[in-house]
Amino acid sequence: MKSKTYVLKTELATKIIKFQLIKKQYATYSYEISIVLKCNKVCSHSEHPMLQSINDLSIKHLLLGINNVGSVHLIDIPSKRARNYLRGTDPTSFKQTRRALEKIKHSCTNSEFKKSVLFVRSSSIFDGTEIGQLLSERCPNESNNLIVKYSLPEIVTYINKHAFELEELADCAVKILESLNVGDINTALDYCSDLADMKGASVFLIRQLSYITNRYQLLELDDNEILRKIDYMKQRISVSRCPFIDGAVTQLSNLRTSYIATSKRIYEIDKIFNGIHIAKSFINPIPNDKSEFESVLSDYFSFSLFDSYLYLMKLLKFNLSFIPPTTVERSLEEAYERISGIRFNPEGMYKKVDEDVGYYFLRESFLFSEQPNALQFQIVHGYYYVKALNSKRTNQIVTPIVEEYFSDITELEQLNHITPAMYEIRSDKYNSSTCGMLENSTALVYVLGRKQGQLSPNEQDLFVELMSYTREIGEICPKEYLASIASSAKCQRLQLVVNCLITLNHKSQLSEHQLRSVIQDYCIQQFNGDLNALVQHLYNISPAVAEHLLLTCDETFLATLFRIVDRPVDAIQVRADMLNWYGKMSGEERYLDRAKTLKIDIQINKEKGTIDDSRIYVDPFKYTQWFEDQMVGKLTMALDNVMISEHPVVNLNWKNAGVGSTDEVINLLLACYKEFCDNRSFGIASYLGRRIRHGTFEGTASTELRALSSNEEYARLFEDKEFSSRFGEWMRRYEEMIDALKNNVLQIKSKRKPKGCFSTDIDSPAKNVVADQLIYEILRIYSKRTGVVRLPSLIIDYCWRLAEFDLVTTKKLLSERKSSHGVFSYSPKYGSSTHKRQYSKFSQEVNSLTSQKFGLMASWFNKPTYASPSTDIYLLFNAVISEVKDSFPEFEPKIDLGDKIFTINGGTYYVIYDALFVLIHNAAKHGKPDGRIHFKVSILEERINAIRIELYTELDSYEAVIKALENIEEAQLLAIGDADDYENKSGIRKLKKLENEGSISELNFSPSKEGNMLCFEFHFELDSRGKYDDIDS
Repeated sequence: MKSKTYVLKTELATKIIKFQLIKKQYATYSYEISIVLKCNKVCSHSEHPMLQSINDLSIKHLLLGINNVGSVHLIDIPSKRARNYLRGTDPTSFKQTRRALEKIKHSCTNSEFKKSVLFVRSSSIFDGTEIGQLLSERCPNESNNLIVKYSLPEIVTYINKHAFELEELADCAVKILESLNVGDINTALDYCSDLADMKGASVFLIRQLSYITNRYQLLELDDNEILRKIDYMKQRISVSRCPFIDGAVTQLSNLRTSYIATSKRIYEIDKIFNGIHIAKSFINPIPNDKSEFESVLSDYFSFSLFDSYLYLMKLLKFNLSFIPPTTVERSLEEAYERISGIRFNPEGMYKKVDEDVGYYFLRESFLFSEQPNALQFQIVHGYYYVKALNSKRTNQIVTPIVEEYFSDITELEQLNHITPAMYEIRSDKYNSSTCGMLENSTALVYVLGRKQGQLSPNEQDLFVELMSYTREIGEICPKEYLASIASSAKCQRLQLVVNCLITLNHKSQLSEHQLRSVIQDYCIQQFNGDLNALVQHLYNISPAVAEHLLLTCDETFLATLFRIVDRPVDAIQVRADMLNWYGKMSGEERYLDRAKTLKIDIQINKEKGTIDDSRIYVDPFKYTQWFEDQMVGKLTMALDNVMISEHPVVNLNWKNAGVGSTDEVINLLLACYKEFCDNRSFGIASYLGRRIRHGTFEGTASTELRALSSNEEYARLFEDKEFSSRFGEWMRRYEEMIDALKNNVLQIKSKRKPKGCFSTDIDSPAKNVVADQLIYEILRIYSKRTGVVRLPSLIIDYCWRLAEFDLVTTKKLLSERKSSHGVFSYSPKYGSSTHKRQYSKFSQEVNSLTSQKFGLMASWFNKPTYASPSTDIYLLFNAVISEVKDSFPEFEPKIDLGDKIFTINGGTYYVIYDALFVLIHNAAKHGKPDGRIHFKVSILEERINAIRIELYTELDSYEAVIKALENIEEAQLLAIGDADDYENKSGIRKLKKLENEGSISELNFSPSKEGNMLCFEFHFELDSRGKYDDIDS
């Protein structure tokens, strides 16, 4: 009886005979056949998987693969070693295939390596490989690191050989674009799925999915079916394999991020890897030269043949001199004409066409750059952003296009300097009567270029006026033009405007010095040193310039204006006044919010006695730069995933983050906080290094103490050996304690420094609350127009709130060390009273010095005045009492708060201040001047993140209590007025107004016969902003 193995071998031999004609005809193409022959190795297995696979790999399938018109065959690779590497590869394994190709790259010629890659990309045996096929259902894995430079003739050959497939893909692309043009997103997504089924996974498809995602957000659609289809398509084509390309598409088209910051990050990448040239072509669609063209085309070809076809056809329209005569199948030319014939209408893309729509269209134009109007718009206006990124390199091909667009204007007077009746996007010519902010801004830079920054006196005034009708001039205008304007400026107003613009994109010590000089000269000469009057004057000329100056003059900057600001606390007051005025003029409540907080901070700091300018510091400018360069892209992508997810449930776990969209946001915010603490250039670690470890801390703590031993007044004491030994030992322990603090404790906590006071983790329940509030606040503002712009300042704000817990711990630790190691006492056993008093005096001086020095060192760990506002509510109460006493000197209530502490974070504690001020002001005016006041804060168990505030004030009699209640009820009916009215500081109706706005809730008044007390109670949401919920909607 024949063995089972013999039977299997016979069956296998029969199957192999069927391939003999194929093998004879394609004798050299033996790799595909070798796959079949490998079955011999597994015939002895009971399940015989390879034998089963032969049934699946039909002769027809192999014929199609072997005789594929666009494929490279194994025999085309001259190197036997390369062929053997490929024969020994499992085509289903990305790692094995990549490793085989890497070996070929390092052991064979470049030509053999390129043919090996093309073999993998075109052979049906490798269909579905993550290396990427010429045409595939899934995206290639960009981490394969197999950089291949393909020539134009090679790519054109493949394009023409696959003309039929590419024409089919083009027709499907037309259906996608037509559906999007009429707003039928669901149908467009169905066609996207068809394109993938036809092996059309491509950068083009990723661009369309991004465009659809933007429409879903911008048009505020509410269709879960669309979300499901978007998620399905991203998984369907394995977008996760190419995170860099996907990230570049998402970030460049994200209307809430900084376009120039995102472009800069991409443009400044020097490393060469798969996808980098594609990403740069999104920013600069027309290459500068042949080398750039071939690099971009080759990069597209490495992703998909369809993308290289689209890119080539787009550029052939320009008849570029460095592209040799190229012949593409006529059917493909006609197919591209059908694609480029579709024109998206901005009126259908956005909810409204306003002054900002040009910026939106520029951001998204690369998503549909096959459309001539979109490409033309990006070429013209993107030219100035590209030039800002690389001023030394001018695209000679684009320059004539830009000049033709602006050919009708030569003077500033021809630019738009009024609000148009309607806006439209023009891709052919600049039109001042309908242009938006973007077009007017690039037109201004164009005219300045023609004039080389030389403006007549009339044009100088007009330039200032144009600041209200342009945007981002500081970013896109060449510095030399601005410097030329500044040097020839006849008026200080223009000097101020231009120096503000220069510091935007070219911040340096020199530019800041010039700006400070101009501000102070202008302010002293024209406004008697009143910065607020200067801002008001500029607002009448250009609100945009006034706002820019306001944003420039933060507390840190103002403190450096020594000629008009005497003390750091004056800088806070000036800043508060400026913000308060501007907030009322512009209607922007966030400025009023900050002004109130600063005014209250001044009062609180007076109560605490902690106003100084030598505090722990994090450079907000450098941190913002880091955030823009390294984090904004990643964070906005993660936030977009949260916002558009079908079930955007926020599940917050700061210790064990998973892999969901919310977890990604948590991981990125933790990275932001780590950078805030641990960056040695601008973070807390930088301050600790300068202030603590490099001598200041040790010198402050010990220098004057050491000097006491050489003080002539105490020279006789040190002749006493016992005293000298005792003090020497005490000093040794004291300095060891200082060294331990310096080297181990006043550090960022890490594995090397486990005792460090400053932790980069969210490691306490209190920090958890603050971190949770940060995410809720980010999600609240993110969908707003200015949401992304506000992210850096918001995150800095919350980083300080988190760091303040460690600051408090640090100051407490310093106090403990002072008590345990900073107290010296010595009493001699013998000697006169005078002699003993001398020892006592010495001890007192030592202890006085340690108290003074530790108090000073503790002040270094006070949060700076510009940082996130937070306070203890009981301290806030005391600050209100002190302020009311300024108006009512006879007001001396009996208050017993004990040692209670209840810290709240965030600028909205001004709401509590407003409410308490009204109540205590009324108590001083109408109540018993020396009566009792009870104040209590408690957490509401039934409501998360809310507190109850109770205030009891004593009146002269119970009749007075009843009368007060009647007056209160009457006042509540007139709930008008402003709780931020600094002049009129009374009015129960203000409290009702705060309640109506949502700033407080559950406002209640009640009498108490016991002690003739009037009781007030209200609730406050710790993360509430009342009427400020939609400040920029």
